Amino acid sequence: MSTDRTGTASDRTETASDRTEPPIDPDRLRRRLRRRSAEIRGRELEEAVTRLEARGDLTEEQRETVRELGSALVGELIGAPERALERAAQTEGTGARARARAIRRLYDLDET
Repeated sequence: MSTDRTGTASDRTETASDRTEPPIDPDRLRRRLRRRSAEIRGRELEEAVTRLEARGDLTEEQRETVRELGSALVGELIGAPERALERAAQTEGTGARARARAIRRLYDLDET
């Protein structure tokens, strides 16, 4: 298995299932990834703040710290997939498409 990310021959191997899947639009996947992560962040932050407020006094500073933590975590978690999708949008080849498909599957970004 090669760790080279420059598009080696092994990176260009395409399977039959890859050819039958719908075309990949990396920019569209990036938008879906951002939207999905924003939805999750908002939902989880709301739940966390609600639970903390139920325990007693939650200052605005603490509330803001929780929000910043949520944003930082999401940014770190989706940073690498976003960069991979940016590269896929700029690169032709089955390696880029394979990475975009993997991200689509891992983050459940199919349109349904």
